Amino acid sequence: MHNVPDGPVEPQGLPVEDVDLLFSKLNSFSSLALAVSGGADSLCLMVLFDEWRQRTGWSGSSEVVIVDHGLRSESAEEASFVVQEAGKRGLPATVLRWVGAKPLANIQEEARVARYQLIASRLSDTGAQALLLGHHLDDQAETFLDRLTRGSGISGLSAMAADEPDGPEGLRLLRPFLSVRKAQLEASLRKRGLSWCSDPSNGDEKYKRSRLRRILGLLETEGLTPERISQTSLHVRRARQALEVSVQEIAERLFVEHPAGPVKLRLPAFRALEQEFRLRLLGLLLDRVSGRQIKRRFSSIQALDSGLMTKETFRQTLSGCQLGASEQTIWCWREPGRKVPATLAPFVGRGIWDNRFRYKAPEASEQAGFQESLFLGPLCKAPIARSTIIWPDGWPREAFDCSPVIWTGKGIGLNHAASVSFETVNSDRCEDLELERLPKRVKLPGNHFDEDAENGGI
Repeated sequence: MHNVPDGPVEPQGLPVEDVDLLFSKLNSFSSLALAVSGGADSLCLMVLFDEWRQRTGWSGSSEVVIVDHGLRSESAEEASFVVQEAGKRGLPATVLRWVGAKPLANIQEEARVARYQLIASRLSDTGAQALLLGHHLDDQAETFLDRLTRGSGISGLSAMAADEPDGPEGLRLLRPFLSVRKAQLEASLRKRGLSWCSDPSNGDEKYKRSRLRRILGLLETEGLTPERISQTSLHVRRARQALEVSVQEIAERLFVEHPAGPVKLRLPAFRALEQEFRLRLLGLLLDRVSGRQIKRRFSSIQALDSGLMTKETFRQTLSGCQLGASEQTIWCWREPGRKVPATLAPFVGRGIWDNRFRYKAPEASEQAGFQESLFLGPLCKAPIARSTIIWPDGWPREAFDCSPVIWTGKGIGLNHAASVSFETVNSDRCEDLELERLPKRVKLPGNHFDEDAENGGI
């Protein structure tokens, strides 16, 4: 007689020893934020995290962040529910609201972008080192199937990482539940007599995620379980990471970057690469020059590569950049286009300019050495006589249209290493002005290619 249960086995909640193992890596952090929506996954994250910190004596600071997108009538009530649950556990909570007009198309993706932007701004203020997310094993499997339907390559099919150092908006993302089934998280809450918020759209099959969830259940009966899918994703991730290291090394070897922004490389060296390396190198080049990791269609990058490989001279605009080839060189620079970099008037304080440069300037009261206010903006908008510009050798002049320059109210350009130079006598206090190119991002843009494209992402 087979020793089998008479009915379906009820999932068990996570044992204490498993929770301690999943959260053990958090001991290296002193300040954390938890993204909690009120759903079972994120609420369980908050509850188990609170129990873990009390049980282990973790002495760091933490904050619960709730994003209210304002897309459903229940969202404000759900945010209030999370604040109350956090308060019961002595966890500070902050509600971040997505205000303003909402997009009419691609609403889920736009909401995701807005969510990370709001959270990144909050973490910048609080100094939290990482963001904890409640993504679990079922999420991992659904993401894999979703990207598989879009024809994704190894970047799209690689797994979500338990520790993602360079996530959206530069956030460090921690996902301790990636090896845990959703049912276990729900069982952990039921065991504690806790309820959670349910989004009715999760069961609405007009949404692709809901349909994939149903399909995943059918595949599981055939042996294609979330565990198996996750295992495959991890294999793909290892291959992607190895490829990223190679592409990064190629970029370090081939890219010649001017401190003011434009980049060039030798055309023969580019053509000698295998296509997979060329495609990824182009994505990395565009992201570096534009200062943005932009989702772009694979077909656009493929067409760009084809033009560079087959044409004697070539020029194309893509992702806010002008990219072209002539003779033996590929050039790439930020173009003004319809969105010219902003001009800071007056130029004071510290911050990031055009997503490409970090700056720091004395406050207006401390700029007496310049006799007048200073400005920071793109060369194409600067009221500086072109006759005073000392154009860099070996670069097209138009490559510096969006390069940063600092000038005075009288239209006198100040010389700086991260800019073009001017034939002017400048204040000897120019060393008080800090302007430097942001460091290269390690994460390659191939992981952000738009899988909605007909041919998928690479």
